[in-house]
Amino acid sequence: MVTLMAGRRRPRLLAFTAVLVLLGSDAGVWGQGGATSQKTVPWTVLIYAAVDNDWERPFMRDVRGMRKGLQRLKGMEVILLVDRSPRYSRDKRALGEDFAGTRMYRLTGGLAERLDGGQWFPGIRRDADAELNMGSARTLRDFIRFGKSRYPATQTALFLVSHGEGMSFCPDETDDDDQMFTAELSDVLGPGESVEVLGFDACLMGGVENAYQWRPGSDRFGADYLVASAPVSSSWPYADIFAALGSRSRRDVPSAADLSRLIVDELKKQISSGRSGERGLERDLQAWGAFELKHAAKLKEAVDALAVALWKENEKQDTVALRGSGLKAKTFVYVWPERGADANMPHVDVRHFADRISKSTSFSKHVRKLASQVADAADDVVLHSVGFDHYKGFKGGHHGLYFVFPDGDKKDRRGRTYWQKIPWYDARKHGPDDDSYGSYAWCSDGSVPGNRKVETWFELMDAWFDAGDSNGYAW
Repeated sequence: MVTLMAGRRRPRLLAFTAVLVLLGSDAGVWGQGGATSQKTVPWTVLIYAAVDNDWERPFMRDVRGMRKGLQRLKGMEVILLVDRSPRYSRDKRALGEDFAGTRMYRLTGGLAERLDGGQWFPGIRRDADAELNMGSARTLRDFIRFGKSRYPATQTALFLVSHGEGMSFCPDETDDDDQMFTAELSDVLGPGESVEVLGFDACLMGGVENAYQWRPGSDRFGADYLVASAPVSSSWPYADIFAALGSRSRRDVPSAADLSRLIVDELKKQISSGRSGERGLERDLQAWGAFELKHAAKLKEAVDALAVALWKENEKQDTVALRGSGLKAKTFVYVWPERGADANMPHVDVRHFADRISKSTSFSKHVRKLASQVADAADDVVLHSVGFDHYKGFKGGHHGLYFVFPDGDKKDRRGRTYWQKIPWYDARKHGPDDDSYGSYAWCSDGSVPGNRKVETWFELMDAWFDAGDSNGYAW
């Protein structure tokens, strides 16, 4: 698996995870409930904090921001599941003492009350630490079950905070760097773990492959909205997010779309003002989006139709040329200014790419029409978004969602093609010994292996760039 672990000097290439449970009370903003109440309340927000890695130090700073914001927000229960590291921080301020294991806390009112994990996490007690593998989807599954059972709500949000690499997230150093993968959630979580809002306080998770994998459905884990970053990202401004929620009237219960927009708006304010700490390209290359996942299937259908036409009309050269390379590309390519980023981040803005094809005379009228349909479908998915100065012409609500499109037939210094460097992008499920997972629904749905016909975008990429059959997939 291609990994960017060595390049983590930037804001962050993966995110921390914490669990927040938002509940109303008689004295609160949105209805009734309490820390152990079984009454259904408007919102439960789960924040899962997997910081047994080098994101621990900034995460502990963000916990202090959470507590500050919650001081001004009445009627909200906040439950934090956090796995810390023995290596990176000795912070005692954020949660009252230093520790290196896995704990749960109630942060309501800005306080930090230690909790037990009940039947879901019997090892987590008020008087004893546990050591959970936060890189396991089973831990995430059990946390969602914990939150939904103890704090039932009309709507549930899940925020994953740790490092993210697009195809994987939440690495746990203590547990052999285990991490979760996109399709792993589909295999381990079910419809009962579905949420209204799925947010990634992490890098690189704003891809259509993820959006399609986690689209809502009665037979699988899914979400109505995804909040994520296309490139490398800074952390969320929790104090501001909670303060903005607290400023709403008690009858003004936020919808899932409202909450998703609010997070993006607060990120925009933080980054624009410089409070996130980034300067220059570190700021200018950021982009965040809120995506409505019920439209992801329509977007896949449109992208696959465009792929078939590009294959039939032998348009590889013109398409790769229009894509461009890295920071110099005219098409929005979500890469970071470090060595190898263009190979490790094959992330091209879907809408911007399609819009440029639709206006290019290098392509037939048929291809240009299909590209316009892709652009329209992408607009339906992108509910709200923000991009900064590097992306000239970035339009909020249109851009900010990427798909995988490697930079042509380029090779790295070892002679590996850029296609060979992304083996995780695959229709097939990989074996347990692979540091990858594969099994993307985006790649498999609609693809018929072995018939020598291109039916999907994944098969177009495989047909164009896998001349040596490096991944073993026969399109």
